Amino acid sequence: MSISRYSRAALLASTTLSLALISAAVSAQEAKQPVAADSPATMLDEIIVSAGKEKVAIDTPQAVTSVSQEQIEAAQASTLGEILDAVPGITTINADNALGQSINIRGIGSALGSGENRNIIQVDGVTSYFEMYRAGSFFFDSELLKEVEVLRGPAASTLFSAGALGGVVSARTKDASDLLEGDDKLAVRTKAMWDSNGNGARSTVTVAARPLENLELLVNLNYGRDGDYEGADGADLGNSRMTDLSGLAKLKYSFGVDNDQSLTASYFNVNKSGYGLYDQTTFSPGFGYADQTTSEQQALLAYENAFSGNDLLDVKAQVSWSQTKRDLNDITYRNTRPGGPPAPLGTEAEYVYNNWQAKLENTSEFRLSEGVETYFTYGVEGKYQERLNPRLNPDGSSTPGSSSHPEGETHTLGVFGQAEFVIHDRLTLIPGMRVDHSRLKPGTGVALRKDLDETAYSPKLAAIYELTNWLNVFGSVAHTERMPVLDEVFSGDGFTDLGKEKSNNFEAGLGFKFNDVLLENDSLRFKVTGFYNNIDNYLYSSRDHATGKTITTAIDEARIKGIELEAGYSSDSWYGNLGASVTRGDNLSDDEYLDSVAADNLFLSVGYKITDYNLDVSWRSDLYAEQDRVNESDDASPGYALHSARLAWKPEDGFLAGSEVRASVTNIFDQKHTAHLSETEGKGRSFKLSLAKTF
Repeated sequence: MSISRYSRAALLASTTLSLALISAAVSAQEAKQPVAADSPATMLDEIIVSAGKEKVAIDTPQAVTSVSQEQIEAAQASTLGEILDAVPGITTINADNALGQSINIRGIGSALGSGENRNIIQVDGVTSYFEMYRAGSFFFDSELLKEVEVLRGPAASTLFSAGALGGVVSARTKDASDLLEGDDKLAVRTKAMWDSNGNGARSTVTVAARPLENLELLVNLNYGRDGDYEGADGADLGNSRMTDLSGLAKLKYSFGVDNDQSLTASYFNVNKSGYGLYDQTTFSPGFGYADQTTSEQQALLAYENAFSGNDLLDVKAQVSWSQTKRDLNDITYRNTRPGGPPAPLGTEAEYVYNNWQAKLENTSEFRLSEGVETYFTYGVEGKYQERLNPRLNPDGSSTPGSSSHPEGETHTLGVFGQAEFVIHDRLTLIPGMRVDHSRLKPGTGVALRKDLDETAYSPKLAAIYELTNWLNVFGSVAHTERMPVLDEVFSGDGFTDLGKEKSNNFEAGLGFKFNDVLLENDSLRFKVTGFYNNIDNYLYSSRDHATGKTITTAIDEARIKGIELEAGYSSDSWYGNLGASVTRGDNLSDDEYLDSVAADNLFLSVGYKITDYNLDVSWRSDLYAEQDRVNESDDASPGYALHSARLAWKPEDGFLAGSEVRASVTNIFDQKHTAHLSETEGKGRSFKLSLAKTF
């Protein structure tokens, strides 16, 4: 990068800091003492566990957001897109279609192009990502999850994997301890939910038990069905009809001195099935129809040992197997004329990802000197992925893979280390380094037999400084390298070495913490982050409207920059959240835009708790600007606004004690819309009702 570009990065960072400091100066007169232990929490007060030493979000030198169990329940979420829609900087592509969703973080990720490794998705520390042309990337059930953290930016690569140009989505499944209280031996939670749009219905049963003092067991079962959902004005969008069945089993045994050791075994399986279009991204009939079953399963064995009394050892180890699979049977092509070309995808096909993963890490805690605490997390991680794609042709023959979905293997080994120096409880320095080595091996059906070996490096340095008890300033510099994936290296005809993508990312921002601002015991949190990401050899996928094909090209240099805003207010009665993101992306090599950048957006929610009746009512507005920074006019998207209202009732007395009644109306004004980057129209007005009770 040239000196002038480094200067522009510094200018962006300093401008962000200056604007936030002006805001701080205006608000400083109202600043009080640090947050009391019993103060109400906002989203920025959530504990973050995926970024090293546990810390609250606003005290993390990175743009990171945690969506809690309560927030997932309040959203009545049935897809990951509905969980993440309150996180600035992240866009779920085709958010309303459970089988066609992909994610875009800070302008990285598209519906049709390969995004594997750029945006890392993990469940309980296990990478979960699926790459299939014209299909989604993840399929797990929101009812299995208790928390989802989003770490935005390449600095997340250190602990997760090289190449996280956009960031990381880290989800955690439920535990028995989430339901069991005090000395409880058994707890049962049931839940039913209905959605008017598509007449969808879901039911859930969760059983948590503690048969022995040190043994916990959780079993969760979910069943649901969805009809074809409608767009605005009752337009039938089709292709969303399906049934889904999912379950989670988890066993945890604690032992040792002060129960400082634990062994956890878990397994989940998500299965979605129905008859519909092969193409889950654009709903195009040109690829045919099929009986479809999409499943995602994961088995995990984890061991933890805190080594009570030894600060140098806090070991975590886990091994896992996971599989994502899409079965297509009885594929038919309604638009193929008699005597025309044969079925291009066969009459039956499987798309299978088998993944084996192992990770070992340790955290050492010690003091370098008086007033300097040090935490050092380091470890090793290995991954093996096998991708299969057997197809049955009309003549009875079989074909392994295709030119757009070759079979193959990926072997990855990584070592990492991240230190955190806490100096006099005010300054925290976080250097980190990760090195990953990858080998790609072609599968059956690839003509040219050649392996690709690459090594990627991901160093970073982050810092946060508490200027006052109500203001902190933070920043980071991170470099990461993304190694190519199977789709990009192999095709049915042979081998292409596209080289590594290389990212240099700069971030700077401020966090504000105020208490007793408007009401006694209230809290106001505000965080602003500016980022500047320069990417060399950016493998960029775009759609050619003339041919209808997706084209992948290597851009010599791309730049993505922007600002993200998060704010939260909480009191005994009123609460609210605000999020906004402005992102710009440019192809510096050809003086063009990056079409993968989402529209500028802002969301605002305001709620009121009627404590005498245990009622909670809220209103939310989502505003999306016109996105016309595109290279072809057909890719432009108009702006729009969506509004929703929610009500929650949690009675504490009577026979309904322990129940939760939730009702909501989404897209209240039935606004017709298609989110930028998405290929299908969004849902029209929808009424949701759910009832849950814990026994």
